[in-house]
Amino acid sequence: SDSHLVKELIHKLNVKFALKQLGELDYFLGIEVHHKPSGDLLLHQSKYVQDLLIKTNMDNCKPIGSPMVSNCRLSKFGTDAMTDPTLYRSTVGALQYATLTRPNIAYSVNKVCQFIKNLTRNKQVYLFVASSKKDYRP
Repeated sequence: SDSHLVKELIHKLNVKFALKQLGELDYFLGIEVHHKPSGDLLLHQSKYVQDLLIKTNMDNCKPIGSPMVSNCRLSKFGTDAMTDPTLYRSTVGALQYATLTRPNIAYSVNKVCQFIKNLTRNKQVYLFVASSKKDYRP
């Protein structure tokens, strides 16, 4: 059976490495894991995204329907500069990590990353993530 194979693998790994059985996985590195009765796993980052929105003071923003306007042309000129470049870089990095469970924001996050050097404010992606943080299902 599968459980026998898993136990055998754990035993073999335990010979080489110090292992500790912690039970069923439910949260790891900002990714929440929900076990469905069918055996499927549902991965999401609702808490991670909520913490990111709080960190950027955007937790009470109004919902929007898209991570980026389809005809959007980003520019390093003509927008307000960020007051805290470190926070901006950290936030963009956090959004990159969020694409692990939110592939629908990958293109927009990539575009924001292309303009990270000029540190201009681009809230559209954050607003979309906030709008759909609990609704996204792959």
